[in-house]
Amino acid sequence: MSLAYAAILIGVLIFVHELGHFLVAKMFDVKVLRFSIGFGPKIVGYQHGETEYVICALPLGGYVQMLGMTMESTEDIPKEDLSRALMAKPIWQRSLVVLAGPAFNLIFPVLIYFVVVTTMNTHVAPSVVGEVFADMPAATAGMQPGDVILEIDGERVDYWHQVIEHITPKPGEPVTITYDRDGERHTTTMTPEVKESTDFLGLNDERYGLIGIHSGTYGPTVGIVTDASPAAQAGLKSFDRVMSIEGKAIQRFDEIESAVRRGQPITMAVWRREVIPVEYGQFYSQRPIDVTVTPEQVDGAWTIGVRRAEMFLSSVGEGGPADLAGLQIGDEIVAVDGHKFSSWSMMNHHIENALNRDIAAAKAKGDDVTALNRSFEITYRRGNVEHTANLTPTVRQLEIEDYFRIVIDWGHLRDRVYPDEIAFPLGERIVYAGKFSVRQTIDFCRMIAIGLLHTAQGKLSLDNLGGPIMIGELAAQAGRAGWNKFLEMMALISINLALINLLPIPILDGGNLMLFALEAIKRGPLSFRTRQIAAYIGFTMIMMLIVLAFKNDIERQWDNIVEIVEGE
Repeated sequence: MSLAYAAILIGVLIFVHELGHFLVAKMFDVKVLRFSIGFGPKIVGYQHGETEYVICALPLGGYVQMLGMTMESTEDIPKEDLSRALMAKPIWQRSLVVLAGPAFNLIFPVLIYFVVVTTMNTHVAPSVVGEVFADMPAATAGMQPGDVILEIDGERVDYWHQVIEHITPKPGEPVTITYDRDGERHTTTMTPEVKESTDFLGLNDERYGLIGIHSGTYGPTVGIVTDASPAAQAGLKSFDRVMSIEGKAIQRFDEIESAVRRGQPITMAVWRREVIPVEYGQFYSQRPIDVTVTPEQVDGAWTIGVRRAEMFLSSVGEGGPADLAGLQIGDEIVAVDGHKFSSWSMMNHHIENALNRDIAAAKAKGDDVTALNRSFEITYRRGNVEHTANLTPTVRQLEIEDYFRIVIDWGHLRDRVYPDEIAFPLGERIVYAGKFSVRQTIDFCRMIAIGLLHTAQGKLSLDNLGGPIMIGELAAQAGRAGWNKFLEMMALISINLALINLLPIPILDGGNLMLFALEAIKRGPLSFRTRQIAAYIGFTMIMMLIVLAFKNDIERQWDNIVEIVEGE
């Protein structure tokens, strides 16, 4: 299947590239003798008019053979056809014929992304706030989960991607957000934090704005703040999952908060998880109970004394780092090293990133990584009273050399939900797809161009270079993931093909454009010897790159090759 996917991918991209040369050549009345997909011996072909269309045995490229592609070849052309020779055309027309191939490979991804977005994004996430991160601009401005964003800077907002489009381009610039909460309209102004993105090259070259909200939210699993709270007094326990309120099914924690804000007694149907101890592990059962809770006012706000269960410890391994730090099941983690967290994954990333830096430094010095003794100050609540503890994770060596595992031996109950997507009308979808497809293509062009530049400068290893085997493997993986992933992979490789062809290497399109530029500067044709030497240099460079790509492909697949040989 890898060969089939690779053949489809490479074949389509070659066709698109050569079609660009072909159509622009025809537009300028250049006579096209052959349109070939592949090189070498002809497999199939047919003659239509003055052009022969063929598929050849080696699918590693293609070409459009035009009349008079070199100055020397024009000498044998009949006088009546001389005006249709490529080299007889003005330099600007020849340049456009050559440029058309890479240009079509850049236009093609725009079309692919446009098709994928318009066909796949028939429903999108609404502009409902799911999560508000602690100590971020949105939290400081008072926004809460469940708020529905209506406008940003006076412009109507209906979908989550519109929220992102309005916020990210404005780092450090005040934005005014109008939102709905429980049927009431509110307006607030906040300034997105300035963040810098790090691309795959490790370059901090893009600034964007972040206010600390997410469309995903927390499910209605609760954590009890204190035993004296109305929820605890009514019989609720940490890790109970509220299934309905006043007979109405709920799915999000903010629906509990919305009901509490009314200040009226609340009847809840709850699933309670209970431990079933067994010799070889631990199982849980779910038992339904009904609870009625009466909110109380604290500092002018109604509350029942529950929070999302996200940051409450549901397990603490005996003798593990969390246990040795004094943490217990039911404790609510508030902060690590003074940084407040409302997301378990973000907290874990903070700890793991710090330890990974220490691991890398220890490995560079030749120190024993498993002897690392890095401690983190954990702030946690127990009974609504904050405490601190020093947590020292354990670093364990895995069987795979140079791989390590960070052990804390604690856990939480993950309960995340996402809002139901809403219909994305075709007209709006087409406008969005048009903008997205152009932006995506430009972003990938920029990323690949920087990669090529850094490879030329020696900042990136040539070991990253791949050939047909790697392309086949990537194409197969994308194909198995679905046609949309396969198309996205095709778009990315099409951009690669376009930019590589634009490199100023003789025999590539970029090399031909360079020679045309020199001809324009000289105001006359280049000598045969000059063009011959350029062709030799270009051919040698391309062959070296092809050999290197095949070498890298074989090294990556060496274990598989050995298995195949030994199997035989």
